[in-house]
Amino acid sequence: MAKPRQSAINFYPTPDRPIPKPILFGAAALALGAIAVIGTGRATGIGIAGTPTVETLAYRELALDERTDGSAALLDAHSREALITIVEGEGAFAIEALRNLQRNRLRKGIDDAAPFLLALKADGRLVLEDPRTPQQVELRAFGETNIQAFAALLDPTGEGGQ
Repeated sequence: MAKPRQSAINFYPTPDRPIPKPILFGAAALALGAIAVIGTGRATGIGIAGTPTVETLAYRELALDERTDGSAALLDAHSREALITIVEGEGAFAIEALRNLQRNRLRKGIDDAAPFLLALKADGRLVLEDPRTPQQVELRAFGETNIQAFAALLDPTGEGGQ
């Protein structure tokens, strides 16, 4: 029976063939350079992408009411008027979006009942904001139908409870 041949090519370092020092120094320099650039960016704000602050033209404060029977309602935060109601097993995009924001609050340990904001921005964006966390949901990412559903919730006077 023939013996299997030993391969002459090793793709990993061995005591006989360590990783060349110039490669190790290059990798260390690359890692240290990345750490320096990230640290500088965080300290100075240079190169850090962020959501621009844009004036709000109209808004409405919304609240989520999870009921014991499994249904849920999207409420006007001030009048407590039900704007959208779903029964158990159904789903509505507006309610699911608020549920996600609510879950984010719970993960961060914020369990207060502060309202969420549906805001029309000066640049034409319609966003759902959580004033307690920096989280925003830009609604155009979810299609025209969902934008129209939320736009219908804005106060027709444009004051939105201001």
